[in-house]
Amino acid sequence: MPTLNIQGRRVKVDDAFLQMSPEEQSAAVEEIAASLGVQAEAPESAASQDARNELSSLTQKAANRGDTAGRDVDSFMRGAADMASFGLADEIAAAGGALTGIDGDFGEYGRNLRVQRIIQNQRDQADPIASTAGRVAGGVATAAGAARAGLSPLARLPAKSGLGARIAAGAKEGAAYGGLYGFGSGEGALDRATDAVGGAAMGGAIGGAVPVVAQGVKSVTKPVTDAVKARVNPGQYASEKIAERLAASNMTADQAAARMGRDGLSLADVGGKSTQSLLRTTTNIPGKAQDRVGSQLTLRQMGQGDRLKAVVGQTLADPDGYLAAKDDIAQTAQRLAKPLYDEAYSTPVHFSESLEEILKTPAGQEALRRAEVLAANEQIPFQQLFINVADDGASATVRRVPDARGWDYIKRAMDDMIDSGKDSITGKLSNEARIINNLKDKMLSEIDSVNPAYKAARQAWSGQKSLDDALEFGRDAMRQSPEAVRRQIAKMGPAEKEAARAGAAEWIRNAIDQRNFTQNAILKFFSNRQQVKNLRALFDNDVQFKTFRQAIFAEARKRSTYETVKGNSTTVRQMADMAETGGLKEGADFVGGVVSGRPISATLQWVGSRLRMLGGLTPEVADNIAQRLMTSRPDAVRQIANELAKIEKAQITSAQRSNAIQALVSRALAAPSVAAISGN
Repeated sequence: MPTLNIQGRRVKVDDAFLQMSPEEQSAAVEEIAASLGVQAEAPESAASQDARNELSSLTQKAANRGDTAGRDVDSFMRGAADMASFGLADEIAAAGGALTGIDGDFGEYGRNLRVQRIIQNQRDQADPIASTAGRVAGGVATAAGAARAGLSPLARLPAKSGLGARIAAGAKEGAAYGGLYGFGSGEGALDRATDAVGGAAMGGAIGGAVPVVAQGVKSVTKPVTDAVKARVNPGQYASEKIAERLAASNMTADQAAARMGRDGLSLADVGGKSTQSLLRTTTNIPGKAQDRVGSQLTLRQMGQGDRLKAVVGQTLADPDGYLAAKDDIAQTAQRLAKPLYDEAYSTPVHFSESLEEILKTPAGQEALRRAEVLAANEQIPFQQLFINVADDGASATVRRVPDARGWDYIKRAMDDMIDSGKDSITGKLSNEARIINNLKDKMLSEIDSVNPAYKAARQAWSGQKSLDDALEFGRDAMRQSPEAVRRQIAKMGPAEKEAARAGAAEWIRNAIDQRNFTQNAILKFFSNRQQVKNLRALFDNDVQFKTFRQAIFAEARKRSTYETVKGNSTTVRQMADMAETGGLKEGADFVGGVVSGRPISATLQWVGSRLRMLGGLTPEVADNIAQRLMTSRPDAVRQIANELAKIEKAQITSAQRSNAIQALVSRALAAPSVAAISGN
C-alpha cells in the first residue's frame, strides 16, 4: 500500500488515494494531518510522485508512437505476467529493479514494489480490456503447462467421465489456481491468507461452473448437429448412435463383436436393454425398418424351437430319437430273450412246498389272481397239473398249478405291486413293497434251481429292460429331486446313461413342441433351479453342459430382444419413443423448472427439446440402425465392429480434448475474477 510522509509521520493509504485529483489529495492530506495533530506540508508522497512520473513517461512513449498501441501491449503483457506468475509479477519486477537498477531504484525493493503496484493499478483502470485479456492469456498459458505436466485435474479425467466428476475436477482446478494467485498477490501474511481463501472460493466456483455451462451449450446445439449429420451421412450417424448405446451399457465394440461371434447373436441381442430400446425406436419411425424388423424378429422367434432341439441333439441326445430307441430296445430284447423264454416255458417247475407256502400269503394270492387273469386274457391257461396223493394212497387230488409261464406271470404281478409301493421322488420302497420284493426273490430262487433256462431268459431280458427303464427314467427325471436323479445316474452303466439322456431329450422335445411358435420355449425346461440341476446330472461332462447352457442363454437374449421390440402396446411404444427422443422428459422438466423458479435453465432445456424435433432419427437413419443391430453374418459383424471401434477411439479423443479445453476455460475465466478479488 502507498505510504505518505507527513511531517516525519509515515501514513499508509490505499490505492484509491492515487486515483484522486491533486486538489482532492491535498484535502485528504490536510484531514489526515489534522487528525494526527501536525501541520501538513507535503500533499503527495515520494512513491506517488515516482508513480506519476513513471506513468507520464510511459504515456509520453506511447504518444511518441502516435497511438495507444504501446500502452495496450504493455497492459496486456503486465496482465499476462501477473496471472502466469500467480500474482508475483510485481514482486519479481521490484526485486529485479532493486538488484540491477533497471526499471527501478537500486537497493530499494520496497519502494520499487509500491511503484509496480501503482503502475499495475493504473493500467487496470486505463486499459481494462488489454489488461483483462492479458490475464486470460496468462491463465490459459498456465493451464496448458499444467495439462502437459499432468497437473490439471480436468485434463486428467477419463474420457467417459460424467458431469459430476467434471464439475468436481473443474472446481478443484479453479480453487487451486485461485488460491495460489490470491496468496501470491497479497501483502503480508494476513493479507496473503485472506486473499488465498477468497481466490480459492472464487476459482472453485468458476471452475465448477464451466463443465455445467459446456454441458448446457452442448445439449442445445447437439440436436442441430445431429440433424445435419443424420442427413449428410446417415450410416455414420447410425453407427454413432449404436456406439453411444454400447457405451451406456459399459461395453466396447470388441466385447460386443466377441459375443456376436457365436450362436447367431445380433448386436441388439448382446448390447443389452440400451441397444434393444434403440431397435424398438426404429420400429416407431415410418420407413423400411418398421416392417422389416418386426417380421425378422417374428421369424427368428418361430425358429427358436428347432434351434433348441438342434443343440439338445448336439450336446445331450437326439430329441427325435426316443421312439426309435424304444422300438430298437424292444426288438433287441425280444430277439434275444424269445428262444430262452420258449425253452423255459416248456420246462416243468416242481410245485414244491416252499412255492405253495408263497402262494398262500396275501401277496402271493393277489399275485396268483392277477397271473390267472393274464393267462385267461391270453387264452393260455396253466398247463401244469399237481396231483396230491392221500397218506393212505387210496385217493388222490388233481389240481391245476402254475407252470413256468404262470410263475413268470406271478413274478410280473409282484413287480407291479412293488413298483406301486416305490416313492416317486426318492425311489425308496415302502415296508409292504420291501416285504413283497423279498418274497419274490425267494420264489425266483426256488424256480431258478429247477428251471435254469428261466433264469437265463430273465437275464437276457433284464439287460434290455434296464435300458428301457433308463429311457423312461430320463423322460421322468425333470419331475424328481436332483438328489434322486444323481443317485440313480450313479448306478447306471454307459449304455443306460445314454438311454436316460435320450429320455430326457424326448421330454425337452415334448416341452418345446407344446409351446406356440412365438412363445418362449426355454421357460418350459430351463426356468427353475431344480430342472437345471437335473439336466446337469444327465449330461456326460461339463464341456457339453456348458455348450448347452451357452446356447440357452443365447436364445434367452434373442427372446429379450423380441419382447423389448414387440412386447409393448401401441400407446406404450409411442410414449417410449417420445421418451427416447427426449420430448416427454424435457417437456415435464420445462414446466417443473418454471414453477420452481428456474426459468432460464428450463427455457434452455425446452429449446433443446424443440430443436431435437428436427430429428436425427430419420427413416434412412432408422433403417441403417436396424440393419446394423439385427445382422449376425460374420462378415457384417466384423465390419460393424471396425466401424464402432473407430468411433469409440474418436469419441475418446474428442472427450479428452473437451476436458482439456474446459480446463483452459476454467482458468481463463477464473483469472480476471480472482484478480479482482485480490485487488490487483
